[in-house]
Amino acid sequence: MKVRRIMLLAALAVAVSIAVSPEGQAGGGVTPISICDQIVTTNAYLVSSLDCEPNTPGVIIGADGITVDLKGFTIRGDRSSLRYGIDNSGAHDGVTIKNGVLRNFDYGVVTHGDKVTLSNIVASGNVNAGIYVSGESPSLKSSTASGNTGSGIVVASGSSAKITSAAASGNGEDGIFIGGASASVKSSTASGNGFFGIEVVADTAKIVSSTVSGNADGGIAVDGNAAQLKGNHAEANGFAGGASNAVGLGLSAVGYTIAPVGTNVARGNDDPNECQPVSLC
Repeated sequence: MKVRRIMLLAALAVAVSIAVSPEGQAGGGVTPISICDQIVTTNAYLVSSLDCEPNTPGVIIGADGITVDLKGFTIRGDRSSLRYGIDNSGAHDGVTIKNGVLRNFDYGVVTHGDKVTLSNIVASGNVNAGIYVSGESPSLKSSTASGNTGSGIVVASGSSAKITSAAASGNGEDGIFIGGASASVKSSTASGNGFFGIEVVADTAKIVSSTVSGNADGGIAVDGNAAQLKGNHAEANGFAGGASNAVGLGLSAVGYTIAPVGTNVARGNDDPNECQPVSLC
C-alpha cells in the first residue's frame, strides 16, 4: 500500500474525529431536503438538485437507522476541503443512502457508521475519494465512482464489506481500495484508474466475476492470506503513462502464508506472466 494513501487515510481519520454531528434518534415522519448543510434525523428525501454555496456540505446524517433517498437528483459542491456530499462523520449506524449523484465535493460520501448501505449512488469529480467508508459490515450496491482525483471507492477499515455491481473508472488512484478483512467484491468493473483496478490489503478477500482493464499499476492486487479470486477478467493493465515496463500484472497476490485460490482470465497485461502466482490464471 502506497505511503501517500496511508498518510491520506490517517489525515482523514484525524479530521473526521473532530467533526461533531448533532446526535439524534430516528423518529417518525419523512423529512424533505431542500437546502445544503441540512441535518437529517428521520428518513428524508431530496426534493430537487442542489448547488451548494462555497465551503458548505451537502446532507449531514444526524441519527442512526435512517434512510436518505436522493430521488435521482444531484448535489454539487465547490470542492472545498472537508466538505462532503453525504456526511456521516458522526458515525451513525444502520444508515441507508440511495439514488443520487454527489459531485465536486472533497469526498462525495464519507460514512463511519456500522452496517451502512449505499445503493445507486454516483460519485464523480470529487477532490479525494468518491466514496469513503469505514465501519463494520458496509454494503455498496449498483454504484459508480468516476473521475475522482483520489480513489473511486475506499473501504478504509472494518470487516465484512460487500461491494456488488460497482463501477470505478478514470479515478486518479485505485478504482476500488479495501483495507478491511473478509471483504467481498462481486460483479464489478474497474477501468482506466491511475493505480490498481481493485486493491485489497487484508486477509480473506473474495473477488469474483469482476472485470478490470486499462488500470495503470495492475488489475487486481491482494496483500493478505487466503484470498479467493474466481472468474475475473483482467486485460491491458499495467501500462502507466501508456508505456510498457513489463511489470504490470492482471492479477497478483502477495503477503500470504495461506495461498490464494481460483482461476481467472488474464491477457494483454504488461507483465507477460499475467498472474502472480501463475496458478491464478
